Amino acid sequence: MATNDYDRVRLGIEAMTAYTSGNDLMAQYMAQRRASDGSLDQVADGATALCALLLRQMSRMTGKPEQEILQEIAHSLNRTEQREQ
Repeated sequence: MATNDYDRVRLGIEAMTAYTSGNDLMAQYMAQRRASDGSLDQVADGATALCALLLRQMSRMTGKPEQEILQEIAHSLNRTEQREQ
């Protein structure tokens, strides 16, 4: 189990690398994690830690509050989904 923020973020980077590498690699990665850990809770925790770190960085870079950035992302995703329908 990840015991510190470094390990949590590292696990998140590992998971997101598999995700961006395509469905087959992501499926293999998730199967390996499930087999070695018995659950995917640590993967979810690592992805959450990575997202939080990136959100904090975006907030510092843009000067916008983290909540505003999250709202912008949600609105953008909503618009994209509506266009696709």
